[in-house]
Amino acid sequence: MTTFTVPFDPENPDLTDDTWTQNEIFLQVFNSGNGEYFDSLYREDSISNFSGESLTGEARLKFFKDFLANKPKLEAKVTHSYVAGDVALIGVEYAIDTVDAEGKPFRLEGNCTDVLVKVEDGRWLMAIDRPVAKSGLVA
Repeated sequence: MTTFTVPFDPENPDLTDDTWTQNEIFLQVFNSGNGEYFDSLYREDSISNFSGESLTGEARLKFFKDFLANKPKLEAKVTHSYVAGDVALIGVEYAIDTVDAEGKPFRLEGNCTDVLVKVEDGRWLMAIDRPVAKSGLVA
């Protein structure tokens, strides 16, 4: 069982309205290696281009499960955050240590722009995940 140092309920995920808590939840869930938990941080119709192409729904979930199966480790530093009502724009610098298909270690690095939205029940979830790799492209 995965334990988290900040509150996280995979049945009712909430990235919260606090940027630093959002980042910590995102890091811990990513680093857990559980693709289903990670995908639960996204709205069903959210778009992620982490794979190198825009994915949503089941295709996004499958990618996250496959990519996180090797338990890569994510580091992320918030560079900016803007909140306007029920929408938040977050920028981060990230680095991911993982392995390639042959098991050789490599590092993905880049910048990411995320858009979070406050959903009907008051939780905050990812709407757009737009990482741009400087090195070690995923796709």
